[in-house]
Amino acid sequence: MRISGFTFIRNGNALGYPFVPAIRSLLPLCDEVIVNVPRSTDATRASVEAIGDPKIRILDSGWDDAERVGDPIMRRHTDLALEQCTGDWCVYIQGDEVLHEATLPALRASMERELANAAVQGLLVDYTNFYGSFWTEVYSFGWYYQEVRVVRRDPRIRAWGGAQGFRSTDGQKLWVKKSGGRYFHYGHALEPTQARKKYANLETLYGNTEKLQAVEQRPARFYEDNEKVKPFTGTHPAVMREIIERATWTYTSRNPLLRFNRDYFWNDIALLIKQCTGLTLGVHKNFRLLK
Repeated sequence: MRISGFTFIRNGNALGYPFVPAIRSLLPLCDEVIVNVPRSTDATRASVEAIGDPKIRILDSGWDDAERVGDPIMRRHTDLALEQCTGDWCVYIQGDEVLHEATLPALRASMERELANAAVQGLLVDYTNFYGSFWTEVYSFGWYYQEVRVVRRDPRIRAWGGAQGFRSTDGQKLWVKKSGGRYFHYGHALEPTQARKKYANLETLYGNTEKLQAVEQRPARFYEDNEKVKPFTGTHPAVMREIIERATWTYTSRNPLLRFNRDYFWNDIALLIKQCTGLTLGVHKNFRLLK
């Protein structure tokens, strides 16, 4: 069994993405890691080179600064890396995600177990999402806690949406199984100044002028003060520890029972129903789960 890793990252240093730990977290699992580095204005490519692992293959690609259609851009650059993979399985990671080493054995075992089962088009990984800091973990609805991050090498499987997940080329959700792998998602836990740059970059990429203005007008603390979080008591991936040890910012939430905000109201109601009855309502799943 051959395993390929793949990702893309542009201006990762300027935007504060932990893309070097992300790439390093795949190396123990993969036989090769394809890193698409679109034309950047910082030293992103040099940082990837400096990892110094022969498994890494850098793909240089272009970038049109005038293009303002975020989802197609994300899909296209993800697919450019996927198309270079040579493995039986292809493991995707974004620049703000890190695979926890404790789950590597389970992830590899699931790939070995399902290799000959053609009905399984991909595998799910579980997520721990951070918000505001590296020590505050999200538990609200509106976040995805599982997503397809392992797919078969198949020209009929491509990135979907803003490369949040994958589907068939005719738009069908993939048939998947759970893998036991866990990704730590740090994209909403960056230092507030870096987070502002990251969010502003995304809104610019998507051409969202009003949302860009809202990002620029947020207070210095940047993060919303009412996200539903709990203290994180686990262990971070080893490749992230130096970054986390240097972090000095914290996050505190008012964490109201209901946020009385149209963006969150129904998520809060669904969470209350789950807490009271165990029923999960209204959660979109970008996959079809095989038992």
